Amino acid sequence: MKLIIIDDEEQQRNFTSSIIKKYCPIMEVVAQAANVKDGIEAIQKYAPDLILLDIEMPDGTGFDLLKKLMPIDFQVIFITAHNEFAVKAFKFSALDYLLKPIDPEELVMTLQKAQQVQKQTQIQMQLAILLNNIQDFAGEVKKLVLKDADNVHIVSIAEVMYMQADNNYTSFFLADKRKIVISKTLKEYEQLLEGKGFFRCHQSHLINLNYVLRIDKREGGFIVMKDQTQLPLSSRKKDQLLEWLENL
Repeated sequence: MKLIIIDDEEQQRNFTSSIIKKYCPIMEVVAQAANVKDGIEAIQKYAPDLILLDIEMPDGTGFDLLKKLMPIDFQVIFITAHNEFAVKAFKFSALDYLLKPIDPEELVMTLQKAQQVQKQTQIQMQLAILLNNIQDFAGEVKKLVLKDADNVHIVSIAEVMYMQADNNYTSFFLADKRKIVISKTLKEYEQLLEGKGFFRCHQSHLINLNYVLRIDKREGGFIVMKDQTQLPLSSRKKDQLLEWLENL
């Protein structure tokens, strides 16, 4: 598997390359580059299967590089020194990223994951969503990529009525009656969707407040969604939700 490292820090490139050679012998580092221009030239020359791509470089960003090469035929793992810049966008797009300083164990795990065969159409869709979300990052991220065993689903956040936990899986219930089951916990999506109109009404449910029809106070209380679905409401969350409704 041919790999190119594109990072403006020489020490970081050499460190990353040494870890790959030691722990991922199936990966061959065929080139390194320190900027967008050299990165594009290396990709065009070596036709890699995978690139490790820094975000901030002297002559532009990793996103600039990708836009100039679209459509791409390789996998991408992003590298960023920023905990907040674009990290949520990566999560919304279900794309892999590494935070600087790179942890060797995380690097190896991410590369092992990348060895699994992926359909290029999936990568194209995920990158398209990422670039769209990055462009709107200062405003409102609107799309979410959900990957199940067989498909990559591009979902508008506004379409999600509610989510239901099932151990380490989360079921998404959409306005068009679709149900999508993802192998991630509800807590992960609660954190990802914070500040986007979602409310954890119960240990097992995260709801889109735009789809709440009413709160029924009988029998301890439950929520009725616009499609008439009844969802549980924990007693400690009831006052918080009622306060939100009163402030509408």
